Parts: sequence; structure tokens; C-alpha cells
Amino acid sequence: MLRSSALLVLIGCAKAPPAADPEFNDAAIFLLREFDGPEADLAFALRQVEEQVYLSIDVAAERVQERALSPAPVTTADVERMNGEGRDPALALPVAVAKLSAFEPADHASIQMLVDHTPVEPYSPDLYERTFLDGDACWEGIGCQQMQTTNDLIKVNALMEVHYELLKDFRWIDMNLPDPSTVPEGEEVVNTGEPRWAFIARAWTDRTFDGEGGNVHIHQSYTIDSWIPRDGGGFVRTGAEQNTDDGEWTTDSTGGGTLRMLALWAETDLGFPVGDDVVIGTTRSGIDDNMTAAEEWLAAR
Repeated sequence: MLRSSALLVLIGCAKAPPAADPEFNDAAIFLLREFDGPEADLAFALRQVEEQVYLSIDVAAERVQERALSPAPVTTADVERMNGEGRDPALALPVAVAKLSAFEPADHASIQMLVDHTPVEPYSPDLYERTFLDGDACWEGIGCQQMQTTNDLIKVNALMEVHYELLKDFRWIDMNLPDPSTVPEGEEVVNTGEPRWAFIARAWTDRTFDGEGGNVHIHQSYTIDSWIPRDGGGFVRTGAEQNTDDGEWTTDSTGGGTLRMLALWAETDLGFPVGDDVVIGTTRSGIDDNMTAAEEWLAAR
């Protein structure tokens, strides 16, 4: 049960993050919707996400509120293959969080091979078990580019406790694939140089899950997560760029490690009235804590 002191803290911290730019919205939602589509199209969208994140927020900021955005809502067409109950996706609250990691995407790929994810999922301390459906024998070393999993977990935070199943797929993307619009129609889009490997994950629930007692419900949830290398091969500032709201941050794809970005759209019913900003604030903090837990796990291994 939510303690009154915890609710007061959440209300005090709750503030809607700034709206994301249309370029970010289009690219992030494209990755969610077209996850299984042509790799070159996904590479183009992921480069847009990379650039817009660096321009829109200070990804090096300590406070998660300064590293968060409000994506546009998803539509029925965006999630129709994941929305098993046909719920209105406009009811799913959006939030996106970015964070810098000192570790390479290949390091983060090793986390995805865990069966027990409780060490890197602080809001699932009792159960987070991954079952591999396909690709686990070859995905980590990019012997194959896709991996499918299902995950059995109990989510616990200040607002809910729910036992549910999460479907989660992973895909490597060569971000150095050329823009498909530059390739003559009918020709294969290929990268003739060195690859620049990032990976993305799409996670979703395909039905409603009820909490203990039946008062709390997770009705729908859709996530696109990305791990983009900071190898200097992507967005690099020239001095001509302008940050959102004239921000003075200077981060770009140089510096080493990984740029993390996770966008989530979720509809929950908590069984008692709570403002959207409180729900979004709780979700935002949870995303950031999960990213921190991954960083700590990699540092300790």
C-alpha cells in the first residue's frame, strides 16, 4: 500500500517533462512500430533519435528531470500488433528518459543474456525471470541480429505491485547503413565500410494484468529502448547547432560508452485517484533507477 509520506514525495517531484520535438517523436514511434522492418530504415530513424536526444536535453545532467522528454501519444496503427485487447492507446501515458553509460553497447548486450534479472531490476527484487524464445545462441556476439524473449516478473513501486508477463525482443542495427533515399530503387541498401553497431529492444504487454486484490491493473504497455555507441561516428557538434530552449550543454556522440534512451507508453489503473504527473514521475524515476542498476552491475562484474 502506498504510504502517505511516499505519495507526498512523489507529488513534490512530479512535473511533466518537456514535450519532445516532432523529429524525435516520429523516429521513436517509427522504431516501435517498424521494429521488424528493413534495417536501413531503422538505422535512419535511430540516427534521428540520437541527434534529437543530444539537442533536446542535457544527457549528462544528474537529475533525471533534466534528462526526460514527453513523447507524442501512440496511435492504434502504431501498436495494433501488440495491443491484444484493442484498448485505446491514447490512454497510455508517455515518458522518455536518456542517460549516459560508461560502458559499450556490447557490454550492455551481456546483461540481456541473464535469466535472473533481479540484480538489474530494482523494482522487481523478488522475481524477474527471462525465457529465451529464439536467437539466444547467436545474438550477443552479433552472429544473428534478432532475439526474442518473454519475461515473468513482479513489479513493485510506490504506486503498485503487479505480477505480469512482458514480451521483449532485441535487434542489432548497423547505424552506418546509408539513408535508403540515397539508394536507387530496387538496389539493396548495404554498408561498404565499417559497421557502427547499436541495438534496440521493443517490449510490450499483450493483455491486462491485475495486481493482488484486483484493484490495480496494467492495461497496456509499449517500450522502445536503445543503446547507441558514443564512438564519434554519429552526431558530432560543429558549433552551428542550437539546443532546445538555448541550452548550453555540449554532449554529442564523442566521449566513449553508450547513449541510453528509453521511451515508454503505459496505461495503468491504480484503484485510487492519482494525477498523471505523479504516475509519469514515478515511471521516470523507475526507468532511471533501472539504468543506474545496469551501470552498477557492469562495474561490479
